[in-house]
Amino acid sequence: MSMPKIIALDLDGTLLDSRKNFPMEFPEWVRSHPETAFVLASGRQIYALLDQFSEIRDQLWYIAENGACVYHAGEFLCVDSMRPENSLKVLDEFEGVPGCEPLVCGLESAYVRDCGGQAKEESTKYYTHIEYNDDLRSCALKDRILKIAIFVNDFRAEEVYTSLKPRNDGLMTLLSGDSWIDIANASVGKGAALRAIQGILGVSNEETAAFGDYLNDMSLFEAAGESYAMANAHPELKYAAKHITRYTNDENGVMEALKEMENENT
Repeated sequence: MSMPKIIALDLDGTLLDSRKNFPMEFPEWVRSHPETAFVLASGRQIYALLDQFSEIRDQLWYIAENGACVYHAGEFLCVDSMRPENSLKVLDEFEGVPGCEPLVCGLESAYVRDCGGQAKEESTKYYTHIEYNDDLRSCALKDRILKIAIFVNDFRAEEVYTSLKPRNDGLMTLLSGDSWIDIANASVGKGAALRAIQGILGVSNEETAAFGDYLNDMSLFEAAGESYAMANAHPELKYAAKHITRYTNDENGVMEALKEMENENT
């Protein structure tokens, strides 16, 4: 295989280490490989991504909010927002559910109750444009809502996720981490967003590689000819991947795999 024309990278658990830092050599790697489009594919807010990667922000492509929007060089290229009545319905479903705190993720800002504790602390890790408001229903009506993220206390997201009923209302429920469940349009996904970028750039599935660690990266793998599950990845994602990295995210696993990939093509 020649070097991919697109390399899509999940962030948490993949490119970022446990302290949420990207590899020091990553910016220079991007600069020195202009023939490759590097895509950051994350459940995070676009503004948080732009802030964290400010050094090379305009050289990267972004899939934010688990695929609800695609952004590049100062422009939103794709936005798949929820209908207002669906946003309100999801808020009603989780109203008063113990251990669950909704975060309304809009195009302009994220909105959460000023509840303190784990929910507030975790929200600020992934969202830099954030508004604290006890009336989340009004927030859902004043912005284009990309998803409703449910923070689940005590790392119980998978337990809560498996207890939820299947949806048949044009929405989907996605397990996005050990503390997060995302609900968005059924058309939303990292894979769909990656295919949109492939269409814009005229790049095929076979010319695309993707790296991930969790179940919300499954559709990303389906859109990439070469899929790399991290050594620390969820077992189901490892099973679906074409490759498994030799190193974890805390061992610079992505960069080591990129170097191996380049060496194989020189």
